[in-house]
Amino acid sequence: MRFAALAVLALMVGCPAHDKVAAPVSPPVPADVVQAAKATVEQWRQAYEVRSLDALAKLYVHDPSTVVVLDGTPIMGWSAIETALGDKLVHAKEIHVRLKDLAVTELAPTVACATATMTREIGDGITTVTENGALTLVLRRDDADASWRIAIEHYSYKRPG
Repeated sequence: MRFAALAVLALMVGCPAHDKVAAPVSPPVPADVVQAAKATVEQWRQAYEVRSLDALAKLYVHDPSTVVVLDGTPIMGWSAIETALGDKLVHAKEIHVRLKDLAVTELAPTVACATATMTREIGDGITTVTENGALTLVLRRDDADASWRIAIEHYSYKRPG
């Protein structure tokens, strides 16, 4: 049995058709896309830390297709998202966001995805909740001013236990 498995492995390795199969190689993400996406993510982080709904609002696509998953609940459309973000910010006295391992992938010429590990601390003046997890932001370039705005935001964190 062991000999048969080794023989099959040897045939696969030596097979010319097997040699032609290669993993697809993605082209590198253009530097300007990486720089713009990282700048948008940093503005998002800072807007949360200063608890500014106005600063956050400038970073999102303002249409019905925008989606934010906030505290495990998907929120559809900018008007609903604006209300939910405002509610979250008004109850927080302090917000600290730390991002690590930020990576940017280009999905299309006008769409990019930024992912990072995130630690977010939200305090109401009495209690501070710390969440550790993964952040994904799908960004869309606005043709009018070439800025990159958040079309989809999703954050998931590990629950203690």
